[in-house]
Amino acid sequence: MLNGALIDILALVPTRMQIDMSELATVAPGRLNQFTSIEKMIHDSADRSYVVVFITATGFSIEEWWRIWGFLNDKDPHPCIIAYALRSEFELWSSVLDAGAFDLIVAPFTKEKLRRAILSALDEFARRSAE
Repeated sequence: MLNGALIDILALVPTRMQIDMSELATVAPGRLNQFTSIEKMIHDSADRSYVVVFITATGFSIEEWWRIWGFLNDKDPHPCIIAYALRSEFELWSSVLDAGAFDLIVAPFTKEKLRRAILSALDEFARRSAE
């Protein structure tokens, strides 16, 4: 993990997913910057770096996905992206991971599941940063 470093986490949580992802704020170490829209996220986060990013794996048009992925892939250092979904299907799972996400987690989003996902992403970010 990142010893003593300030951890910035970005979360794109559309209004329809707020209740499902409510535990994220209780387990996120460091600063959680949570947005409900792509436009607000990009505008308010353009000059910030993040260690971990949470984005929903469903509910976006192809154009919106490319906008999100382009924004996140331009970040330096590149954050660990955790996609989340209410249910998992093989096509969703493989397409999200093929696009470059670190992990995909599936509801229910319990404190323990979110904590494990964050810790795993932090370890991966630290490993990549040490290379």
